[in-house]
Amino acid sequence: MKNRILEKMEELKSRDGKSFSIVLMIGDPDTQSTDRLVQIAVESGVDVVELGIPYDNPFLDSPVMKASMQRALEWSTDLDDYLDYLVEVREKFPDTPFEVMIYYDTVMQIGLQRFAEALAKAQMDAVLVADYVLQDTNFLRDLDKSLADSGVIPIRFVPHPFDKEQVYDLKENTRGFFIAQTPTDDNGQRKGVLDSYKDKIDFLRQSGIQTPIVSAYGIKTPENIKKCLSFGADGVLLGTLALEKGYELPPEKFRELLTMLRKATA
Repeated sequence: MKNRILEKMEELKSRDGKSFSIVLMIGDPDTQSTDRLVQIAVESGVDVVELGIPYDNPFLDSPVMKASMQRALEWSTDLDDYLDYLVEVREKFPDTPFEVMIYYDTVMQIGLQRFAEALAKAQMDAVLVADYVLQDTNFLRDLDKSLADSGVIPIRFVPHPFDKEQVYDLKENTRGFFIAQTPTDDNGQRKGVLDSYKDKIDFLRQSGIQTPIVSAYGIKTPENIKKCLSFGADGVLLGTLALEKGYELPPEKFRELLTMLRKATA
């Protein structure tokens, strides 16, 4: 199975381009809306669409993300509906690079092997288990093993703060890209991209990691995007802003917003 994310990242690298990704929640507030937002994303130049499967205790995420998940759960609490949707969205958007975001508890509820098989069946390109770094290292090994022959990439995530021991796994096992969370200020807030974020990117690069770095969390403006890229990031992932504005704005206004933000990566 071809991997659209690997192809996209190679294509961007060949022309020194930067990736632009957004998060959309499946079923927020219904799948017709999700389809429409994916279409707008594709038309606006989004490189990778992260499709979230909601969780009733998203302890790592922003209030906006939590609200989006709650609306999705009002659409359905049946996990099979979300797995079925992955098949449907791939049929509608055969060339779009898709990454699935999910929490560990949800993976375990589905069953790791069954989940891996569902991702392969739907021809998804990658998966991020949002809280995998909080689990026993055996989980990551089992996740990698379950996806080894499927063509689906298990995405790595470097939180803030992070364990520098992650470097060994990142060097050996990261493919496509990995996500590096921006730091918070002394009050635990992300009101912008702090200058200290450059230290994190520099450390990762100086450790010998060559895989593209995608910045995420607290990125809401063209200035935020440009700052991440000036620090050495290879792309950005917008979650809170995309979920908030995708739900609130009329379709044409959402398209204008994504197009403007896409231009900031040029």
